[in-house]
Amino acid sequence: MNDLSQRLAALSPEQRRVLGQEMRRRAARTGPAAAAETPGAPARQSLYFFASADTVSPQEYYRFVLDAAVQADAAGLNAVWLPERHFVDFGGHSPNPAVLAAAVAVRTENLQIRAGSVAAPLHHPARIAEDWSVVDNLSGGRSGISFASGWHPDDFVLARTDYADRRADTLRIIEQVRAHWRGEAVSHSTTAGGTAAVRTGPRPVRPDLPVWLTSAGHGQTFAAAGRAGYGVMTALLGQTLPVLRENIAGYRAAWREAGHAGDGDVVVMVHAHVSDRPDLEDYLRPAMHGYLRAYRSQTAASGEDEAVLLESAYLNFLQGPSLLGTPDKAAGVLGLLREAGADEVGFLVDFGLPTDDVLAALPALFACIPAERAR
Repeated sequence: MNDLSQRLAALSPEQRRVLGQEMRRRAARTGPAAAAETPGAPARQSLYFFASADTVSPQEYYRFVLDAAVQADAAGLNAVWLPERHFVDFGGHSPNPAVLAAAVAVRTENLQIRAGSVAAPLHHPARIAEDWSVVDNLSGGRSGISFASGWHPDDFVLARTDYADRRADTLRIIEQVRAHWRGEAVSHSTTAGGTAAVRTGPRPVRPDLPVWLTSAGHGQTFAAAGRAGYGVMTALLGQTLPVLRENIAGYRAAWREAGHAGDGDVVVMVHAHVSDRPDLEDYLRPAMHGYLRAYRSQTAASGEDEAVLLESAYLNFLQGPSLLGTPDKAAGVLGLLREAGADEVGFLVDFGLPTDDVLAALPALFACIPAERAR
């Protein structure tokens, strides 16, 4: 346990409450709320799903995703992002985002329907192209994929390639998927011996597949996406706004140096629940503690005072650059994300609150989007 954690652990519950009040007063003077006058928001807004599966049953989760997507479609949001996760609770009930995307496709009319992400090394590129071409046909040409190199070594029980080569394999697989999408014959090895050049079907509606590369906040991933001409899907969970700004600048520079047209595309996922209820801090606390605990279990060792660390992380979310809080606070954070260079913000709404409460609160979240920035 470090010195700061030791001091926090020694505080009484009342002392922690007073400390939290002081942190909130400081945040009101210097944090995102002070930037509420910052105009506008990222050009596009979307819903992003990444629940922890231990908070909701599969049936309720799928109902919630479909109902939320219908609301987002009616409100004019740009897209819905669906995860891929295996063998752990953190990330929701979504082992194959194409299956859930197909259901969303037949319930919506305008939303772009995207994987956020497909773990490329776990799948054959021809199968990725086939699955998402079905989604593209069901949606009338609204599909897109953010690719990742994989989340956890255990996931690679599904893989066809070595874990150590996952990053290079991801870039290779992306290009094979894109070639299949364009209708080209692509050669793959077979267990029957030799290789076979195959074309996938059905043929998609849109001629080129929109592609993003998922990044947890590493600058080298941003740069790799820029060089390759892909978009970037990232999150504020794990990187600060200054780091995000630096990563986006590096991405734009790599994009230009590679000679690609335009400026690329950066999507930033942010936890979101907008409300004026006076007890919002206490209302959000159990869900966010649970979500952050699940996140820590995937990324860090335990052993420190978990309660203190979770409360500190929660207060940082509440006071910092998240869309947790009042409409004014959310508007300020949207402005900061636009200033940082984000082209799209993904509202992560399924972090453990009761699903009916989340659905009821979506109109307040959507109302924070400046009219000139709505799709």
